[in-house]
Amino acid sequence: MKKSLICLVLGGIFLMASTISCKKDGNPAPPSIKLLTGADYTATGAIVAVGGKLRFGISASSTDANITNFVVKKIMPDGSVKVVLDSGLNSTGFSVNETFYQSIEDEARWTFQVMDKNRLFSTTAITLYKDPASAWGGIIEYPSIVMGFQNSTTYGQFLIPSAGKVYFADSATINQSLVDIITYYYVDVTPSPTFSSAGETGGGIVDYYPAIGQWTTHNYTKYDISVDTDPVPVSAFEACHNDSLLIVRYNDVWGKRKFKWANPGIVIPFLTSSGKKGLIHVISVENDPAGNITFAMKIQQ
Repeated sequence: MKKSLICLVLGGIFLMASTISCKKDGNPAPPSIKLLTGADYTATGAIVAVGGKLRFGISASSTDANITNFVVKKIMPDGSVKVVLDSGLNSTGFSVNETFYQSIEDEARWTFQVMDKNRLFSTTAITLYKDPASAWGGIIEYPSIVMGFQNSTTYGQFLIPSAGKVYFADSATINQSLVDIITYYYVDVTPSPTFSSAGETGGGIVDYYPAIGQWTTHNYTKYDISVDTDPVPVSAFEACHNDSLLIVRYNDVWGKRKFKWANPGIVIPFLTSSGKKGLIHVISVENDPAGNITFAMKIQQ
């Protein structure tokens, strides 16, 4: 409680008045977060095969200040931590469904944390286990795929990874529910060969391919950009004949809507909207909007 003295002069009369202002007593309260339960969501204690889907429903709300950060982590029995999602926001609350995939660790405590503008935290968690009967899965291997950039009339720009088929825009529209990878040559100050997908938002992919704006299915493929500083060796890619490397090399926290500067020699982990992980090894590039890109690809069956 705070009292203020106000002095006024009206018509030569000196007036004095006091005002009282109130401020909430006590410390601000932290935000709240909870995991949704039911048949649609993975329950605590679940035993899941490697590569199996983990479905989480998260609901969070602010109390005294907007939520500014949402983080999902895996804590291993040895205390090591892997961040799988780190998202900034400015919201009074949210409800969201997130899908991840069981990795190779025997046990992990999944923690879900929100922070507000007061830097107050709230956390909830569940523990999940790997199915000991899990085995590495099979993959589809493509030694050479050629895709064109936006002005190419020789090679298509739309790929169905499960079949290894490349289409131009007209045929891709017919098969839009199966198209997971799209290529274009990013024209800017530093042009670059780029992998993307119809689910790219805010990046101008419709400027390259206007037909996508009329699609009813926009599959969103994420590309792990951490290989810019932590590359996948080409020798490891060539030696991989099951999905072990595909699973361990993709890190969802680094999964972005497109991969720019896809230059020869780089190996790019990716995750399709249907949960298939894969690796792209760029072999050669024609650096021109009418050029093309040649790559090898391995993807989960």
